[in-house]
Amino acid sequence: MLYEIAHWRVPVGNSKKHVEFWEEHLAYQRTHCEKFSYKRSRVLSMSDSETPGEEIWMWIDEYENQEAYDRMYKAMRDDPELSKYKQQAYSQADTVMVPESRKTGLWIERFRVD
Repeated sequence: MLYEIAHWRVPVGNSKKHVEFWEEHLAYQRTHCEKFSYKRSRVLSMSDSETPGEEIWMWIDEYENQEAYDRMYKAMRDDPELSKYKQQAYSQADTVMVPESRKTGLWIERFRVD
């Protein structure tokens, strides 16, 4: 299993706008599920006791393998509708996030307990 995990910070004052962004963003993905090759996507948040006034947010997108991930990002690059969608989504999200706080990485599942 391959996971794309991103985390970023959001000022508490922007939390409601950020929730609205994700509701809209995920609604688009649900209605266009044929364009998204992840198995499951989750968005989480928590308060940050070390930085009062900010929340830490993250997404975890789960892919079957590297090929599924590559297919998704090739579509994001090559499909005009998805490319436009990605640009708009990032631009919109950036307006409510702490600048330059988003970090993204790919993680490979090595062990699992179910």
